Amino acid sequence: MEKILIVDDEMFSRTAIEDILRAEWSGIEVFSARGASEALGILEREEIDLLMTDIKMPGMNGLELLAEVRRRGLSMEVIILSSYNEFDLVRQAMKLGTFDYLFKPAMLPPDIIDVVKKALQKQREKSSSRITESDRKRLSRDREQFFRDLISAAGIGRTWFEERAAAFGLPEPVGKNAVVVFRLIRYRKSMAEIFENDVSLLRASVCNVMSEALDSVKDCQFLCNKFDEYVWIVWEAREDGRQEFYERLEALIRTAADFLSRYYGLEFSISISRSSASLFDCCQGYTEAADNGRESETGIFYAGGPDSGSLKQEMRAALDYIRDHLGDKDLSLQTVADQVGISRNYFSRIFKEVMSVNFIDYVTRLRVEKARSLYMNTDMKIYEIAELVGYSDWHYLYSVYKKQLGHSMSKEKRRKNP
Repeated sequence: MEKILIVDDEMFSRTAIEDILRAEWSGIEVFSARGASEALGILEREEIDLLMTDIKMPGMNGLELLAEVRRRGLSMEVIILSSYNEFDLVRQAMKLGTFDYLFKPAMLPPDIIDVVKKALQKQREKSSSRITESDRKRLSRDREQFFRDLISAAGIGRTWFEERAAAFGLPEPVGKNAVVVFRLIRYRKSMAEIFENDVSLLRASVCNVMSEALDSVKDCQFLCNKFDEYVWIVWEAREDGRQEFYERLEALIRTAADFLSRYYGLEFSISISRSSASLFDCCQGYTEAADNGRESETGIFYAGGPDSGSLKQEMRAALDYIRDHLGDKDLSLQTVADQVGISRNYFSRIFKEVMSVNFIDYVTRLRVEKARSLYMNTDMKIYEIAELVGYSDWHYLYSVYKKQLGHSMSKEKRRKNP
């Protein structure tokens, strides 16, 4: 039931408005007060939706009452009742956030009903918005706790997970997801001094900055897990484009890390888990990323090796393609990346991480090994071998061969046939 409070020292005006409101609405409760002090007492006991107050009253006037109402944080709508000679006071009241005003000498029942109806509607909208905001905050806290439970409890059952994931509107399965662990390994002493050695305040500040830096990703959950550990869980509904997914993650992560380093003096070791098709695997992803982090080394590190997770298929296909096309003179990082369907930069990075050597050195080593085998086991000329292993200039092969093995091709043959 909506509640209206009428404050006016003139009994005739006060009772007239009461009668009009009660005649128009049976589902409202009307309170009345002869002055501001009495009104404040009612406001302490009742949750009023609409305040209708005269401006000029003995003791505390309507403006002072309105100021006190706002000071107390009460958010009801307010309608001012005024006389023709009170324009300056009405303007002051409007600045304090009143909804509308009525001129007492000229107000008619339809005017009162119309403005009250509009004020109550606005108050309903505000109340609905407050409820929605409250629900949103509660839902956000509950969802955050769900992910905390998910990454910390490997024994959580599938049924528990599916019920809560559905309640939060989370997709299952997802196309791909990853867990990113930020481990704080260094921060300037001045930062501790700025926050007066208040760890919780520093932690909250870092959380806010990182949340804003990573805010462009719609489907994610950010957790401030510990003072020195922050977790970002990211997912996408699409199954394809995994390499682009990781590239976008890395770009955002680098932006956040660079900002925190430059302006806060914070240095992180950042580890990214392998991709999974289910958020149920977040615990495994978190453990994998946390275990893969470096204790004292800044940078971004990927969990997994050449036979693990998301790298397995691409790397195996890339290595097969390289071996089968060593004789192609246009064999390059770009052509292999295109062949396996990932970007050049991403392929270059994961190739070195997995093989512990860059692409050019790996291909050169394979070409020299094949050239050596052909030279030692066939009667082919050096220029013919050069063509077969991807070099158009046999002089270049001769030079690379010597650099790789430490002796010339002719010396290699003399060793075989002394």
